[in-house]
Amino acid sequence: MKPPDRNPFGWQRLYEGGEIPILLIRHGQTEWNKERRFLGRSDIPLNAEGKIQAIKLAAALEAIPLTAIYSSPLSRAWETAAELAANRTCTPIPVEGITDLDQGELEGQFGVDLPSKYPAFHDAWKADPTDVRIPGGETLAECAERSVSAIHELLKNHTPGKPVAVVSHRMAIGGIICAALDLPVRYNMVIGQRNTAINLLSYRDHKLTLHRLNDADHLDE
Repeated sequence: MKPPDRNPFGWQRLYEGGEIPILLIRHGQTEWNKERRFLGRSDIPLNAEGKIQAIKLAAALEAIPLTAIYSSPLSRAWETAAELAANRTCTPIPVEGITDLDQGELEGQFGVDLPSKYPAFHDAWKADPTDVRIPGGETLAECAERSVSAIHELLKNHTPGKPVAVVSHRMAIGGIICAALDLPVRYNMVIGQRNTAINLLSYRDHKLTLHRLNDADHLDE
């Protein structure tokens, strides 16, 4: 029987090169994701499919010896991180800065209703979402700034070695990836992130670098 590949994502070459490997992961599916509702700070748990996705994620990463697991404290991320932490010695550590975009008045509403209910906001967001404030919520730029800042802060506790896992949300992850690619924040909207997608990044000299994007091969879909 072939032994499990302990380096399936190429992380070992990163720490050998003096970088900190990071597995940046989106949470599993919720009912609001499935129904295409706006979901930000509402604490919606994983649905049945999301729990299966989290199990598949954990199985895909079981051979990787993680040095730490960080997670947004929202249930959908925390449940995903808890599955990843099962049978490991490390337990998830909550990080407020990587919570999802605050959707304000849009929370729970259907995306298809946005043009009719909030036409001015919809038009401004389509033109350039960077600094457009969601009614009662955040701007995309604010979400990106706090998420990137949180990643830099938590990585201060680490040196090159085993990977660090971070479980977060689509908008927060998009902001971090934009920073790694030196892209304007508005490009967040075109960065794909499937539920439980794995992104491989590295960190050295206060700089993030992206190596793998939106890997969801473990879902077999």
